[in-house]
Amino acid sequence: MTITRQYNFSRLRIFLMLTLAFFLFSATSAFAQRNVCYECKTINAADATNCKSCQLALNLCLDCDTENPADKDFCIKCNAPLAEMRILGTIDPETRKELRLGQSERAKIDKELMKIGYLLEKNPENAEKLIYKKAMLLHRMNFFSREAETWREFLKQYPESKKKSTANAYLSVALRKWGFLFFNQKNKDLAEALFQEAAQANPMNTEAWQWLGRVKMEAGKNDEAVGAYMKALEASPGDKNSIHFLKKLKAVIPAELLIIKQQK
Repeated sequence: MTITRQYNFSRLRIFLMLTLAFFLFSATSAFAQRNVCYECKTINAADATNCKSCQLALNLCLDCDTENPADKDFCIKCNAPLAEMRILGTIDPETRKELRLGQSERAKIDKELMKIGYLLEKNPENAEKLIYKKAMLLHRMNFFSREAETWREFLKQYPESKKKSTANAYLSVALRKWGFLFFNQKNKDLAEALFQEAAQANPMNTEAWQWLGRVKMEAGKNDEAVGAYMKALEASPGDKNSIHFLKKLKAVIPAELLIIKQQK
Protein backbone atom coordinates (compact mmCIF):
# COMPACT_ATOMS: atom_id res chain seq x y z
CA MET A 1 0.00 0.00 0.00
CA THR A 2 1.48 3.37 -0.98
CA ILE A 3 1.79 6.29 1.42
CA THR A 4 -0.94 8.12 -0.50
CA ARG A 5 -3.35 5.19 -0.19
CA GLN A 6 -2.56 4.85 3.52
CA TYR A 7 -3.24 8.55 3.98
CA ASN A 8 -6.53 8.36 2.07
CA PHE A 9 -7.58 5.28 4.04
CA SER A 10 -6.84 7.05 7.32
CA ARG A 11 -8.84 10.07 6.21
CA LEU A 12 -11.76 7.81 5.22
CA ARG A 13 -11.65 6.07 8.58
CA ILE A 14 -11.64 9.36 10.48
CA PHE A 15 -14.49 10.69 8.34
CA LEU A 16 -16.62 7.62 8.93
CA MET A 17 -15.92 7.59 12.66
CA LEU A 18 -16.87 11.27 12.92
CA THR A 19 -19.97 10.62 10.87
CA LEU A 20 -20.93 7.73 13.16
CA ALA A 21 -20.37 9.90 16.22
CA PHE A 22 -22.55 12.62 14.73
CA PHE A 23 -25.37 10.20 13.99
CA LEU A 24 -25.19 8.72 17.48
CA PHE A 25 -25.23 12.17 19.03
CA SER A 26 -28.20 13.10 16.86
CA ALA A 27 -30.19 9.96 17.67
CA THR A 28 -33.16 12.00 18.83
CA SER A 29 -33.73 13.34 15.32
CA ALA A 30 -34.23 11.37 12.10
CA PHE A 31 -33.00 8.03 13.37
CA ALA A 32 -35.19 8.26 16.45
CA GLN A 33 -38.02 7.41 14.02
CA ARG A 34 -36.96 3.78 13.95
CA ASN A 35 -39.95 2.72 11.90
CA VAL A 36 -38.80 4.90 8.98
CA CYS A 37 -36.86 2.81 6.45
CA TYR A 38 -33.49 4.46 5.82
CA GLU A 39 -33.37 3.01 2.29
CA CYS A 40 -36.77 3.91 0.83
CA LYS A 41 -38.03 6.31 3.54
CA THR A 42 -41.27 4.36 3.96
CA ILE A 43 -43.02 4.94 7.28
CA ASN A 44 -43.86 1.59 8.87
CA ALA A 45 -45.80 0.52 11.95
CA ALA A 46 -44.03 1.42 15.20
CA ASP A 47 -43.32 -2.24 15.97
CA ALA A 48 -42.59 -3.36 12.40
CA THR A 49 -39.71 -5.78 11.88
CA ASN A 50 -39.20 -5.24 8.16
CA CYS A 51 -40.03 -2.39 5.82
CA LYS A 52 -43.39 -3.04 4.15
CA SER A 53 -42.06 -1.65 0.86
CA CYS A 54 -38.55 -3.02 0.45
CA GLN A 55 -38.44 -5.66 3.24
CA LEU A 56 -35.29 -4.16 4.76
CA ALA A 57 -34.72 -5.21 8.38
CA LEU A 58 -35.43 -2.07 10.42
CA ASN A 59 -33.69 -3.07 13.65
CA LEU A 60 -31.16 -5.77 12.83
CA CYS A 61 -28.87 -7.07 15.59
CA LEU A 62 -25.38 -7.23 14.11
CA ASP A 63 -24.26 -9.66 16.81
CA CYS A 64 -26.74 -12.48 16.20
CA ASP A 65 -28.53 -11.33 12.98
CA THR A 66 -31.91 -11.25 14.71
CA GLU A 67 -34.47 -8.97 13.02
CA ASN A 68 -36.02 -7.09 15.93
CA PRO A 69 -39.21 -4.99 16.01
CA ALA A 70 -38.38 -1.34 15.41
CA ASP A 71 -39.47 -0.30 18.91
CA LYS A 72 -36.96 -2.54 20.73
CA ASP A 73 -33.83 -1.04 22.32
CA PHE A 74 -32.24 -4.41 23.08
CA CYS A 75 -32.11 -7.58 20.98
CA ILE A 76 -34.92 -9.99 21.80
CA LYS A 77 -32.51 -12.92 21.36
CA CYS A 78 -29.08 -11.89 22.73
CA ASN A 79 -29.98 -8.72 24.70
CA ALA A 80 -27.37 -6.64 22.83
CA PRO A 81 -28.04 -2.87 22.74
CA LEU A 82 -29.41 -1.85 19.34
CA ALA A 83 -29.06 1.95 19.23
CA GLU A 84 -25.55 2.00 17.74
CA MET A 85 -26.30 -1.00 15.54
CA ARG A 86 -29.14 0.86 13.85
CA ILE A 87 -26.55 3.41 12.70
CA LEU A 88 -23.83 0.89 11.84
CA GLY A 89 -26.40 -1.05 9.81
CA THR A 90 -26.69 1.85 7.38
CA ILE A 91 -22.97 1.56 6.49
CA ASP A 92 -21.84 -0.85 3.79
CA PRO A 93 -20.96 -4.20 5.46
CA GLU A 94 -17.58 -4.45 3.69
CA THR A 95 -16.63 -0.93 4.75
CA ARG A 96 -17.81 -1.68 8.27
CA LYS A 97 -15.72 -4.85 8.36
CA GLU A 98 -12.63 -3.24 6.84
CA LEU A 99 -12.66 -0.34 9.29
CA ARG A 100 -13.75 -2.59 12.20
CA LEU A 101 -16.44 -0.12 13.15
CA GLY A 102 -17.91 -1.04 16.49
CA GLN A 103 -15.32 -3.80 16.91
CA SER A 104 -12.68 -2.10 19.04
CA GLU A 105 -12.08 -3.53 22.51
CA ARG A 106 -13.56 -0.38 24.09
CA ALA A 107 -16.67 -0.55 21.88
CA LYS A 108 -17.23 -4.21 22.77
CA ILE A 109 -16.89 -3.54 26.49
CA ASP A 110 -19.22 -0.53 26.31
CA LYS A 111 -21.79 -2.72 24.57
CA GLU A 112 -21.47 -5.40 27.24
CA LEU A 113 -21.89 -2.81 29.99
CA MET A 114 -25.09 -1.54 28.36
CA LYS A 115 -26.34 -5.12 28.11
CA ILE A 116 -25.62 -5.70 31.79
CA GLY A 117 -27.53 -2.53 32.72
CA TYR A 118 -30.51 -3.82 30.77
CA LEU A 119 -30.29 -7.32 32.27
CA LEU A 120 -30.10 -5.93 35.81
CA GLU A 121 -33.55 -4.45 35.25
CA LYS A 122 -34.86 -7.43 33.32
CA ASN A 123 -33.45 -10.20 35.55
CA PRO A 124 -32.67 -8.73 39.00
CA GLU A 125 -32.40 -12.25 40.41
CA ASN A 126 -29.08 -12.54 38.55
CA ALA A 127 -27.69 -9.33 40.02
CA GLU A 128 -24.78 -10.95 41.88
CA LYS A 129 -23.39 -12.51 38.71
CA LEU A 130 -24.09 -9.41 36.61
CA ILE A 131 -22.53 -6.88 39.00
CA TYR A 132 -19.42 -9.07 39.29
CA LYS A 133 -19.17 -9.24 35.49
CA LYS A 134 -19.65 -5.46 35.26
CA ALA A 135 -16.76 -4.88 37.68
CA MET A 136 -14.51 -7.22 35.69
CA LEU A 137 -15.33 -5.37 32.46
CA LEU A 138 -14.47 -2.04 34.10
CA HIS A 139 -11.22 -3.64 35.27
CA ARG A 140 -10.38 -4.45 31.64
CA MET A 141 -11.10 -0.81 30.74
CA ASN A 142 -8.76 0.48 33.48
CA PHE A 143 -11.65 2.64 34.69
CA PHE A 144 -10.44 2.59 38.30
CA SER A 145 -13.08 4.80 39.92
CA ARG A 146 -16.09 3.06 38.38
CA GLU A 147 -14.50 -0.34 38.98
CA ALA A 148 -13.94 0.44 42.65
CA GLU A 149 -17.48 1.73 43.07
CA THR A 150 -18.85 -1.42 41.44
CA TRP A 151 -16.79 -3.71 43.69
CA ARG A 152 -18.03 -1.73 46.69
CA GLU A 153 -21.60 -2.25 45.50
CA PHE A 154 -20.98 -5.98 44.99
CA LEU A 155 -19.48 -6.47 48.47
CA LYS A 156 -22.20 -4.40 50.13
CA GLN A 157 -25.01 -6.37 48.50
CA TYR A 158 -23.35 -9.78 48.73
CA PRO A 159 -21.07 -9.78 51.81
CA GLU A 160 -21.20 -13.60 52.00
CA SER A 161 -20.49 -14.21 48.32
CA LYS A 162 -18.11 -17.05 47.45
CA LYS A 163 -16.22 -14.48 45.38
CA LYS A 164 -15.77 -12.10 48.30
CA SER A 165 -11.99 -12.56 48.61
CA THR A 166 -11.47 -12.12 44.87
CA ALA A 167 -13.69 -9.04 44.85
CA ASN A 168 -11.73 -7.53 47.76
CA ALA A 169 -8.45 -8.17 45.95
CA TYR A 170 -9.67 -6.43 42.79
CA LEU A 171 -11.21 -3.62 44.85
CA SER A 172 -7.89 -3.07 46.60
CA VAL A 173 -5.99 -2.76 43.31
CA ALA A 174 -8.59 -0.41 41.81
CA LEU A 175 -8.54 1.81 44.91
CA ARG A 176 -4.75 1.95 44.94
CA LYS A 177 -4.67 2.99 41.25
CA TRP A 178 -7.46 5.50 41.81
CA GLY A 179 -5.58 6.90 44.78
CA PHE A 180 -2.45 7.27 42.67
CA LEU A 181 -4.38 9.49 40.24
CA PHE A 182 -5.27 11.83 43.13
CA PHE A 183 -1.69 11.66 44.39
CA ASN A 184 -0.43 12.86 41.00
CA GLN A 185 -2.99 15.68 41.13
CA LYS A 186 -1.54 16.76 44.51
CA ASN A 187 -4.78 15.86 46.28
CA LYS A 188 -3.06 14.02 49.11
CA ASP A 189 -6.10 13.82 51.42
CA LEU A 190 -8.23 11.87 48.93
CA ALA A 191 -5.22 9.80 47.91
CA GLU A 192 -4.58 8.86 51.55
CA ALA A 193 -8.21 7.87 52.08
CA LEU A 194 -8.18 5.61 49.02
CA PHE A 195 -4.81 4.05 49.89
CA GLN A 196 -6.15 3.37 53.40
CA GLU A 197 -9.28 1.72 52.03
CA ALA A 198 -7.18 -0.29 49.56
CA ALA A 199 -4.99 -1.63 52.36
CA GLN A 200 -8.03 -2.53 54.45
CA ALA A 201 -9.71 -4.31 51.53
CA ASN A 202 -6.65 -6.49 51.04
CA PRO A 203 -3.97 -6.34 53.79
CA MET A 204 -1.63 -8.27 51.47
CA ASN A 205 -1.58 -5.42 48.94
CA THR A 206 2.02 -4.31 49.46
CA GLU A 207 1.76 -1.33 47.10
CA ALA A 208 -1.30 0.03 48.89
CA TRP A 209 0.59 0.04 52.21
CA GLN A 210 3.65 1.58 50.59
CA TRP A 211 1.68 4.43 49.05
CA LEU A 212 -0.12 4.98 52.33
CA GLY A 213 3.29 5.17 54.00
CA ARG A 214 4.42 7.65 51.36
CA VAL A 215 1.56 10.11 51.92
CA LYS A 216 1.86 9.72 55.70
CA MET A 217 5.59 10.46 55.55
CA GLU A 218 5.10 13.49 53.29
CA ALA A 219 2.49 14.78 55.73
CA GLY A 220 5.00 14.52 58.57
CA LYS A 221 3.13 11.64 60.24
CA ASN A 222 6.24 9.54 60.64
CA ASP A 223 4.90 7.10 63.24
CA GLU A 224 1.93 6.29 61.02
CA ALA A 225 4.25 6.04 58.01
CA VAL A 226 6.38 3.48 59.87
CA GLY A 227 3.25 1.49 60.65
CA ALA A 228 2.18 1.47 57.00
CA TYR A 229 5.61 0.49 55.67
CA MET A 230 5.85 -2.23 58.31
CA LYS A 231 2.53 -3.64 57.08
CA ALA A 232 3.90 -3.55 53.54
CA LEU A 233 6.96 -5.49 54.69
CA GLU A 234 4.81 -8.02 56.52
CA ALA A 235 2.91 -8.58 53.28
CA SER A 236 6.18 -8.93 51.30
CA PRO A 237 9.12 -9.80 53.58
CA GLY A 238 12.44 -8.65 52.18
CA ASP A 239 10.88 -5.96 49.98
CA LYS A 240 13.68 -3.50 49.26
CA ASN A 241 11.42 -0.47 48.82
CA SER A 242 9.74 -0.93 52.20
CA ILE A 243 13.07 -1.59 53.91
CA HIS A 244 14.58 1.55 52.35
CA PHE A 245 11.88 3.84 53.72
CA LEU A 246 11.77 2.14 57.11
CA LYS A 247 15.52 2.73 57.46
CA LYS A 248 15.02 6.33 56.34
CA LEU A 249 12.43 6.69 59.10
CA LYS A 250 14.91 5.09 61.55
CA ALA A 251 12.51 2.25 62.34
CA VAL A 252 13.59 -0.99 64.00
CA ILE A 253 12.91 -3.78 61.52
CA PRO A 254 12.34 -7.35 62.82
CA ALA A 255 15.03 -9.66 61.45
CA GLU A 256 12.50 -12.10 60.00
CA LEU A 257 11.08 -9.35 57.77
CA LEU A 258 14.46 -8.63 56.20
CA ILE A 259 14.54 -11.99 54.46
CA ILE A 260 12.46 -12.90 51.43
CA LYS A 261 10.30 -15.91 52.20
CA GLN A 262 10.77 -18.86 49.90
CA GLN A 263 7.56 -19.77 48.11
CA LYS A 264 6.48 -23.37 48.62
